[in-house]
Amino acid sequence: MYPVLKEGTTMGTFRYRDSADEHCYIENEDGEEFEISPTVWKALWKADGTRPLDLPGGGREMIPLLKELGLVRTSRFVREDGVFNRFVLFPVRNGEHRRYAPARAVNAILPAASVLLFALGIILAVPGRIVTGGGLDPWLYGGMLAASIALHEAGHLAAGRAYGYRINDTGLLLAGIVPIGAYVSYEEKDTASRKEKIQFSLAGIEMNLLLAGLCLITARLCSSVALTMLLTAAVNTILAGLNILPISGLDGESALSALLEVESISEIARRCLTDRRCRREMFRSGPAGFGCACLFALIVMTKPLLYLFIGFHVISAIAGLF
Repeated sequence: MYPVLKEGTTMGTFRYRDSADEHCYIENEDGEEFEISPTVWKALWKADGTRPLDLPGGGREMIPLLKELGLVRTSRFVREDGVFNRFVLFPVRNGEHRRYAPARAVNAILPAASVLLFALGIILAVPGRIVTGGGLDPWLYGGMLAASIALHEAGHLAAGRAYGYRINDTGLLLAGIVPIGAYVSYEEKDTASRKEKIQFSLAGIEMNLLLAGLCLITARLCSSVALTMLLTAAVNTILAGLNILPISGLDGESALSALLEVESISEIARRCLTDRRCRREMFRSGPAGFGCACLFALIVMTKPLLYLFIGFHVISAIAGLF
């Protein structure tokens, strides 16, 4: 992968006192600042991992120094805090907005198409209407699971492109070295409307519902892969259901925060429920305050309940092996 700025790196310009000349600087995530030439500044500003640095020789002589200073990275493996890491499948080039017409088209039809196809699939999947003539195809099922994860992120990517978000890269989420999901790395767009933020958050869920509906329709039309398609539809429905939960880090929490026009509704809920004065004021505010307290309790309790649910099923599955 070509050089890309490391997470936490910032760039800017400044002027010395009593001087009209503009100088350039770059700061790494540790707060160390370095003055750089305008040529290097322009090259690093365009460093998105999709092309060589706009310097002589692609900046090969300078890259080792920039990496040593913690300013750029060239590896696709990104080490995070704790056990979770990222693997960059491909960096995303942010070009002219007129090139994003396909993304705008997909994003425009996705909300309605996902609901309609999912509803049609449910109608066709009424018990007794689907004949499972073949068994489970493990290769097809594995491929469909991978496609389900990829298409979820493709929904976010299409929405981000349609609304002019700056997309950095997309890839796999890893627990150690084990893939557990996918991601789209992007920068917040301050000028995005509430509607755009909500759609950007829900686009992945909509894509899962769309795929679930298509799988149910396919199961009805083709009995030889019906069982595989039914299981894939179930997985996509579960993915959509889990992601809509208002848990920090999931799409549902982002959508609810955008709807309420706050930075993080889960953080507000946590602070309010742990602050005695805030709890007292909510319960004294009548039905509206009581409703807020119930919503905050639901947001805070959903995460541990989800962990218990997953843990119970994992233990049950392990116990079933013995």
